[in-house]
Amino acid sequence: MKRIIAFLTAAVMIIVLSPAAIAAPGELELDGNFKTKIQYENEQLTGKSELSLEALTGEDLKAGFSITGLNRNFNGDWENGGIISVDKMWLETRGPLFPGTSSIVTRIGGLGIAYSPYTAIVGENGISVDEINLGPATLGAFYAWDGPDSVVQGARLGFSPVDALRIQGSMVKADQIYYDLQAEIAPADFLKLTGVYATEETEEEHAMKVDAAVQVLRDLQIRAGYRDITDNFSPKYGNPNYKDPKVPYYVPGQKGFLVGATFKQPNLVVDGTYTLFNDQFKFEATRTVGLAGTNFDAVLEGVYKVDTSEMGNLKAGVKYKAPNGLNLAVGYDFIVQQPSASVELEMAF
Repeated sequence: MKRIIAFLTAAVMIIVLSPAAIAAPGELELDGNFKTKIQYENEQLTGKSELSLEALTGEDLKAGFSITGLNRNFNGDWENGGIISVDKMWLETRGPLFPGTSSIVTRIGGLGIAYSPYTAIVGENGISVDEINLGPATLGAFYAWDGPDSVVQGARLGFSPVDALRIQGSMVKADQIYYDLQAEIAPADFLKLTGVYATEETEEEHAMKVDAAVQVLRDLQIRAGYRDITDNFSPKYGNPNYKDPKVPYYVPGQKGFLVGATFKQPNLVVDGTYTLFNDQFKFEATRTVGLAGTNFDAVLEGVYKVDTSEMGNLKAGVKYKAPNGLNLAVGYDFIVQQPSASVELEMAF
């Protein structure tokens, strides 16, 4: 079965990207994303690039691939840099499995499972079905291979009887069974409650988070939350940095309350969070400044350790997004006394 899936995905990509297919632009649409970044930090100059491409044939058939390994440490020899490799190839179709039934999404090849960053971020080769609608409920499931003698399988169930309530549970079976339950409640426009509980069956490790956000004024939001994450919580398919490495979904060992607030006005955003369990205050202030008809974002961020009355982290910087798509940033870390700079370009096509 694994050889069949690899053959199918390779064959589809060869056909879709062949000159014959490209010669018929009316029947083929290409979508893709290319992102590259060069960064200087801690006296290291590094580069990283990501590429993904999808080909849409008609309305219901899609094929794609992504490339990783485009990493470069410029302090080393060029020939010893990262190895370019095809990370995923996949074929995806949308439509009913049987005539008269509802439409579903089926994918074969490199999967894009993102049920939960706590237990279920899976990109291995396999097959998945999703968006199976049963009234207020939706279903999804997958079966994949993680190595020659290891399989991973899972499923999710989502339930939303009304717009103000969303509940989703998921299960992943690999080296052990992982469970995940998430809920989001918005009883009013100014109030939002979220919660998650994830656990590892054999190791009996778990993560629990509860958060509340209240928009008390148009410019002011107040937050409160609770964390109970065991020291060794580390699911095989969990990814705390799934979207943003600066704001991880969970940190093992956290247990206790936190409070925070966000203040927004035109050209100014101030955000602060105080974590009672480690007596730390994290803050970030962004001010948009106009100079000679050009807008720059001045950013100040840091962590203040209340128990020792000292700064654990303090950085200042300036960010600029150029009309040609370049993102430029320069900064300075006052703790380690090191400058930093980055140039980033992202192109969607």
